[in-house]
This record gives sequence, structure tokens and C-alpha cells, in this order.
Amino acid sequence: MGKFRDKHPPPIPTASGHSAFSGANFDSSDNESTRHHSSPSTFRKMLDMINQLRYRCGAVVNDEYVQFFIVVLISINAIMMGIATFDFVEEDPEVLHAFDVTDTVFLVIFTIELGMQFIFHGWRLLLDGWLVFDLVVVSVSWLFQDMQIVRAFRIFRALRLVTRIEVMKNLVLALFSVMPRMGAIAILLFLISYIFAVMLTQLFGEVSRAGGFSEDYFGRMDATFFTLFQIMTFDSWSDITREVMAIYSWAWVPLIAYVVLTAFVVINLIIAVICDAISALNEEQEEKEGKALEEEELKKKEAEDMDEEEEEIDRTIQATTESLNHLDKEVEDLKRAQVQTLYTLEYLAGQFQQIRAMREAGMS
Repeated sequence: MGKFRDKHPPPIPTASGHSAFSGANFDSSDNESTRHHSSPSTFRKMLDMINQLRYRCGAVVNDEYVQFFIVVLISINAIMMGIATFDFVEEDPEVLHAFDVTDTVFLVIFTIELGMQFIFHGWRLLLDGWLVFDLVVVSVSWLFQDMQIVRAFRIFRALRLVTRIEVMKNLVLALFSVMPRMGAIAILLFLISYIFAVMLTQLFGEVSRAGGFSEDYFGRMDATFFTLFQIMTFDSWSDITREVMAIYSWAWVPLIAYVVLTAFVVINLIIAVICDAISALNEEQEEKEGKALEEEELKKKEAEDMDEEEEEIDRTIQATTESLNHLDKEVEDLKRAQVQTLYTLEYLAGQFQQIRAMREAGMS
């Protein structure tokens, strides 16, 4: 206990009634309060550094030349995936390994690019559909890199070109904008196909199942659907029709009716919808370009007006300057006239005094 007291002496009371260590305690509390006051500024500095990092990453990764470089890499990667399917690559382990290493390098570069996008956008990256698509493609490429079956789907990375080329992106957006109408047309096409599938299966199914045709075209609903799809795409539809007509001479009526309804009406309707979407996209692009031209013309007109105003101001200043110079000249002339008048008055006063003095002398 004595040793403890020697190391930690009791506080000495001061005149104010406080301990001698109260000043030290007060100083420590001041340091803590100063620390607390300085911590927000440190936090602000950290936020500023983070924001600067974010903006720098965004400026780099979204730079025009960097994006062009990424497009080139995606194109090269897609071409190499196509070349990797040839025998001279698959049968040579060293060449195949070199292709795999190169593909991994491409994937690392794409991952770095996506990481910089994430640093710049943060969690808002998930709100951008194009960046989410890139995230899914890159993530799937890493997750299933060692699975041979899934690796065949790496070629879908080439679709990232759509997210980089503005024209293709606008075209995809136009197609997505007409999806509701495309869905209605698809339902109509399915309804027509279903009606004809049921009808043709009932009409020709028995003969088809009995081997009356070279293929089982109408034996079941699934086979009939496939046959109708083949007819709709004009794939040997006339051969199928003639083969059925060899047994049923009137078979051309429902088959040609199906061709007319689907291939000539519904498919052309789909094309019309797509063309309408592209036309709307072109009109929107032209409208944007027109607005841009109008803004440029307005800026030019404003600049011309400003130039005219500046010229008018310059002319006014020049005229004012000339007027002031003229006034200065007139003032100088007035000053000289005043001085001459003063000299004349002084001379006349002197002459008057001489005459007066002479008169006074004569009178005397």
C-alpha cells in the first residue's frame, strides 16, 4: 500500500478548492473535445478523397477513347472465341492453353472496367440495365469458367458490343419499346397456329400416324405445330402440301389459308411494327438533332446580338470620347480667351491709371 501511495500521491488541494491535478484533467478533456471537433473535418477530407476517386474512375472508364478500346477488346475476344473452335487450336494443348490465358486476360480487363464503373456509380449501377447486363455476363464468366459446357456460352460476351455502340443500343431500345405490341401479335400467331393445329391433326392425323406420308406431319399436336412452323417459314411447304394433296385433293385449302394468314399477314405485321419502331427512333433522333441545331443557331444569334451590342457600345464610347475631346478643346479655347481678356483688362487698367496720373499732374 505504501508503494502504491508513493506512485500515486493524493491530490493536493489548491486555493480554489480543486485538486492540483484538476488542471491536468481539464487539459485532457480539452484534448478530447479538440479531437471530437477535429474528427468531422477529417471525415470530410476522407469523403472528399473518396469522391475525387469516384469521379476520376468515372472520367477514365467513361472516356471516349477508353470505351473505344473496350469495344476493340470485346471484338478481338469474340473473334478469338470463333478461332478457338478450329481443330488446330483444340488439338494442340499449347495453343489451347495460350487461348485460355488470353481469354482470362480479357476477362480481367473487363472485370477492372466493371469495377471502376461500380466505384463511380456505387449501388446505382443496379439501376442501369446495360451495366447490369455487363455485370451478369462478367460474373457468369468467372463463376463457370471451369465448366466446359457453360464455357461455350462465353460468346455471349460479344453482346456487350450492344451496350457500347450507341446505334445498336438505340435499336434495342426501340425493339423493347414495341414489346407490348409484339406480344399481342405473338398471341394472335399462337391462336391461329393452335386453331389450325387442332383442325389439321383431326383431318390428317389418322393417315399420318398410319404412315401415309413420308414423315409423321400431323400425327400429334406437337408434330403438327412443328409442321406448321415449317410451312410458315416456307421450308419445303409446297412439298408437304403436294404430299398431303396426293391423298386429300382439297388439302391445299387449309394449308394455303394458313400460309396466307401467318406468313403474309402476321409476319408482315411484325415487320411493320419493327419498322414503325425504327421510324419512331429515327424521328426522335432527327428531333434531337433539330433541337441541337436550333440551340446552336440560337447561340450563334445570341453571339451575333452580343457582338452588335458590343459594336454599338464601342461606337457610343467613341462618339462620347470625341464629344469630350471637343469639349476639352472648347474649354481650352475659353481659357485662352479668358487669359487674353484678363491681360487686356490689366493693360487698360494700367493705361487708365497713367492717364489719371497725367491729369492730376496737369491740374497741379
